[in-house]
Amino acid sequence: MTQRWLTLAVGLVLGAGSMLVGLAQAGRLAPARPDALVVLAQTVEVEHRRIDLLLERGDEAGAIAALEALRRQSWPSREDGGDLAEQLRHDVYGRLVRLRLDFPDIDPVTDAALLAILDEGLGPEYREVETNPFTARLVALRGEVLEERGRDDEALSAYEEALDMNRALLELELAEGP
Repeated sequence: MTQRWLTLAVGLVLGAGSMLVGLAQAGRLAPARPDALVVLAQTVEVEHRRIDLLLERGDEAGAIAALEALRRQSWPSREDGGDLAEQLRHDVYGRLVRLRLDFPDIDPVTDAALLAILDEGLGPEYREVETNPFTARLVALRGEVLEERGRDDEALSAYEEALDMNRALLELELAEGP
């Protein structure tokens, strides 16, 4: 078991280091505190694995609780963690909201509270973050919650925004080629 954790830790550190070099080369908003980003990436990766195990065991309540705990942690600012810190937050919040929508009877929250969670997860600068699948997913989930509340015009706007993000991602992928 210790060997597995050591291998995981080394892989996370190497992966985070490679990611930071790639960011610098790509000209994206580089983190002012790469150490904060590395710690965040490691934490998110380990928690995602734990949540996967909880879900495999049928413990949806435990998975939601783990994501809520992750949500309540201190997140680095965009300046400290760069765009990737924002993307990691969007990933965590997206998974949390999806589970809350899929299992509404577990630790129920109102639609208004769910919208507040979505807005908290997106943050005020989400449109400035480089287009990525995690942000697109979170915006689409916002549309889903708005639609359930009968706020169709706002839902449509959110869906269109998510669709635009996904189109941009597809165009980037097609431009890079095989």
